Amino acid sequence: MRALTRYPKGFTILELLIALAIAALLLTSLTGAVGGALNLRDDTQARVDATRDLRFAMDRMVRAARRSQRLLVPLADNPKTNWRENVREQTVPASAPEGDSTLATAVLAVTLDPGQDRDADGFADGDNDKDGRVDEDPGNDNTFDGMPGIIGIDDDGDGTADEGLATKLTDNDEDGIPFDDWLDGLDNDGDGAIDEDIPAETNGDNKAGLADVDDDGDGSVDEGNNQNDDEDDAINEDWFDPVVFFLRGTTLIERRPNLDPSNGLDFSEYPIADNVTYFRVERVPDAGKRAVLVDITLELTIPGIEATRKSVRIRVGGGL
Repeated sequence: MRALTRYPKGFTILELLIALAIAALLLTSLTGAVGGALNLRDDTQARVDATRDLRFAMDRMVRAARRSQRLLVPLADNPKTNWRENVREQTVPASAPEGDSTLATAVLAVTLDPGQDRDADGFADGDNDKDGRVDEDPGNDNTFDGMPGIIGIDDDGDGTADEGLATKLTDNDEDGIPFDDWLDGLDNDGDGAIDEDIPAETNGDNKAGLADVDDDGDGSVDEGNNQNDDEDDAINEDWFDPVVFFLRGTTLIERRPNLDPSNGLDFSEYPIADNVTYFRVERVPDAGKRAVLVDITLELTIPGIEATRKSVRIRVGGGL
């Protein structure tokens, strides 16, 4: 009897279609899972980048303030105005300003670290006349930039920068009154700030250096021009070199004097953080206190990701 030969059976068309449909479903699920994982990785990396940028920018501001001898902006609050000069707050998009101020802007400005020597020439970068002292002989225009206050900056928070051009070399706090607060530790002009609008004859005694004192140890007293605050035969040769942090759009900018600047216009600006949506600087009210404290808050917001914010309180000059 002849044996039957069995041939292997293949898949039917229906079975193939079902198998392909199942494979497609599995592939779709796998693609979604992989895509979700990649998106999660991208979001995580964006958060890491934002945190890194935030820390870097805050570190720059904190170091600048801790290594400074003078907080230039914010000013102390002026009781004569209806907005707070000591609080500088800016949001993106812009929020309404306070009182009669026309634009809310945030600014931190301090004088350059008196010990910083970037070119290692043996003189501090802020020692403009290279006499071993820093910021000891400013002119009526304390920052030597030819404008009221700091050039391009709204010093007093009224919404306008560099106003008062008629007194541009002498109005360091942009209040419309030239050099009305000499260096004596007092609020001579009643605006809440102390020693913020110094004349070229810094202490107001109409003598070179301190009256009846041999400032430079050369054996002579009060020699030379009364604007010669250090009695070195030169006048107004060592101005305040400001380091400034401010917003340009959504970018936080750091402005820093160049090496061996010829005047206060000799500076460079660098972006140090993008995607900034909130920047706030407050000079903490310091009546009766020796230390100048400042609060800084910075917020970065990456599109589609929650905001990252950091705040810190520091003592100006606390790192000197």
